[in-house]
Amino acid sequence: MESVLLVLPDFAIILLGLWLSRRTSYPRAFWDGAESIVFNWMLPPLLFMSVSQSHFTLGDSAHFLAVGIGSMMTGVVAAWLVRYLVKADNVTHASVFQCGFRFNTYIGFALCSRFLGDEGLSLMSLLIALWVPISNSIAVAVLASAVAMEKGDGHPDRTKLVLTTVKAVFKNPLILATLAGLAVNILGIHVPRAGADFLRHLGNASLAMGLLSIGAGLRLGELRGHMGLILAASVERLVVVPLFASLFIYLFGLTGTAAGVVLIFAALPTAQSCYVMTAGMGGNAPMVAAVTTAQTLLSMVTLSVLVLLCFA
Repeated sequence: MESVLLVLPDFAIILLGLWLSRRTSYPRAFWDGAESIVFNWMLPPLLFMSVSQSHFTLGDSAHFLAVGIGSMMTGVVAAWLVRYLVKADNVTHASVFQCGFRFNTYIGFALCSRFLGDEGLSLMSLLIALWVPISNSIAVAVLASAVAMEKGDGHPDRTKLVLTTVKAVFKNPLILATLAGLAVNILGIHVPRAGADFLRHLGNASLAMGLLSIGAGLRLGELRGHMGLILAASVERLVVVPLFASLFIYLFGLTGTAAGVVLIFAALPTAQSCYVMTAGMGGNAPMVAAVTTAQTLLSMVTLSVLVLLCFA
């Protein structure tokens, strides 16, 4: 119960967002706009400040990143194996595939801030900056190939896929903020106090608004049907990947805050942006919405267990 109470404040905000979106007159456009503001203008300052003022060495960071990326690559393999456990068409499996290794940024930063402080936030930022282009490239390539085959167009233009992915990476404000913070840190540039306070205020406000947006984006109506695939994808993301991450942490001797960040990162539910990408590419968006909703709700339990075992 103590571990549940430790993560309850963050998930209570998510549930409040769900309630507000269902019981008040705020339109869907309001929540979409709020999430866009958080993603583009409020969360990047949090990443920038945490990275720019952190104390880490490149050697230790390389070790941490290797363990983190290795752990998440097991998620890619495990997500692919789900298709051999549950029957579904190729496009559906390709759509759900990304849910096995993509992550919810807002929950990740909220938990890191609560349990691991500024050092945890900076390490999480570095891991996100490296994993986002890798995970997005894999997700886009698999889904685009499945959709093209379904339409009878053969394999998609791989050059176009690469260019699209690279463009998305260099336009991602979270990656840009992390790289900018890293540059400021390495060069020893001092951020003026007024500017630092301004950025911190924006960053602090981002977590609560981001969690509210998660709740508003939950689609409970999509949970009906295909429970086998929803359950398999949720167990893979919330149980299997954290177990492999624990194994990697043990085998490669990762300790302290770095180990905690990898565990939290591996245990996060999938990103709500999976739905947007799937809908835009012609995949099975309702199924992705169902998996995203299920993982977010079930992570209230799995993350409580993680906190009980590792942080309480």
